[in-house]
Amino acid sequence: MKNKNVIVGLFVVGGLALFTAGMFVIGDRRQAFSRHVEYYAEFVNLAGLTNGAKVRVAGMDAGQVLAIRVPDSPLSRFRVTLKVDEKLRGLVRTDSVATIGTEGVVGDTFLSVRAGSRYAPAAAPLGTLRSKEPMELSDLLDQGTGLLSDVDGTIKQLGGKIDGALTGVTATVSNVNDVVVGLKDGRGTAGMLLRDQALAGQIRQAMSNVNDVTVGLKDGRGAAGMLLRDEALARQIRQAVTHAETATSDLGHAAGQADKLISDLQKRQVPKKLDETIDKVKGAASNIEEGTRQLKQIIAEVAMPDGQGMSAGANIRESLANANVATANIAEDTEALKHNFLFRGFFRRRGYFNITRMSPEKYRRDRVFSSPRNYRAWLAGSELFQKAENGQEELSQQGKGMLNAALTQYGDTAVESPVVIEGYWGGDNPADQLAFSRNRAILVREYLQSHFQLEPGNLGIVSMRNLPPAELGHSKWDGICIVIPKLAL
Repeated sequence: MKNKNVIVGLFVVGGLALFTAGMFVIGDRRQAFSRHVEYYAEFVNLAGLTNGAKVRVAGMDAGQVLAIRVPDSPLSRFRVTLKVDEKLRGLVRTDSVATIGTEGVVGDTFLSVRAGSRYAPAAAPLGTLRSKEPMELSDLLDQGTGLLSDVDGTIKQLGGKIDGALTGVTATVSNVNDVVVGLKDGRGTAGMLLRDQALAGQIRQAMSNVNDVTVGLKDGRGAAGMLLRDEALARQIRQAVTHAETATSDLGHAAGQADKLISDLQKRQVPKKLDETIDKVKGAASNIEEGTRQLKQIIAEVAMPDGQGMSAGANIRESLANANVATANIAEDTEALKHNFLFRGFFRRRGYFNITRMSPEKYRRDRVFSSPRNYRAWLAGSELFQKAENGQEELSQQGKGMLNAALTQYGDTAVESPVVIEGYWGGDNPADQLAFSRNRAILVREYLQSHFQLEPGNLGIVSMRNLPPAELGHSKWDGICIVIPKLAL
């Protein structure tokens, strides 16, 4: 009987221990034991948001929706009360925007809060955050259908106008071709000058007569010849007469031919035809210009923001981001098993790492990541980053070279292994430490992933403010530390 009581007692104690452990695990997952800050947000359309829905700050689970107050009139809005983890309070600024997102196309609805800018002050507790109405998938499809219809109609309209312009240009070219053919056939005064051999003979005869007179003067025949016996005077007179005769002959011939050509062109109504051709060309150019203006207007309307201030490209990017979030949540149940205290040791021995929900305090205490045996590359922020034109930090060319050297030191093994990027910032403001250190880690992760084509699941980031883990030789740091766990090498 005594042994039976002992067994029952052990069973009860074990059950209570398991129940207590389960409560702690569930409470930690739901962030029931964390300190929170409450804020408000207002929406016209909730898009399926309910009490208890997740709240995410900068893509990280930060709390849940506490209450939703229903408006009392169509002019009012739904007032949503949300709580955010105290540790993420530094990312919620006065210019942060709250919006309603969906995990995939038919997934759960959650409330997303975008991180504010570094220059905006922190949002006050119980303050009302700026909000953006959610975009329904059906509205996006309707806009796309209408846009395609408008573009198709414009293209058809431009096609008709261009056909008319080409017809006018073809007619003009045909008229010019008729004029050229007439000149080749010898029609009109211009054609006669090109084809009449008799007229050419008369002109050559006239030139021969003029040459005979000139030769007689040079030989001293006649009164004019005697005047020219004086060689000096004769030279001057002969030169002047020759120049005058040549100029007069050329001028008279050119004037006569010009009169005949103008008369012939007037008879053929060439000026009128040229005016009509120019008018047609101007009309065609005007039609093309009008079509170009309409096309530019359509493109501008496509790029204009919608009623909520979001452009079509931004709406598409946001939908793709929601789809990526839904894909990541498919693996959430599997990751939960890896974090379970009964199986955590097994998965760590197998080399599985995931710090998406690990706080900096837990990261510092975890021996897998804070072990002195891990490969660590300490890179100073003054050498890695530089100020961009907008005042934000960006990677410098020197910093990119340092990252390349740090990651390739271990060859292909390091590229194929899990990599943790610790971000540090040496300022004194705790909120700025959280925001800037996280931004530095994100910049390094994006560069390593794009430059080395790393798997996104192998890259983790953690915001360490300015305090590295203990026993690593650095009491404080300002920059980046790249960590490759020993188990991954």
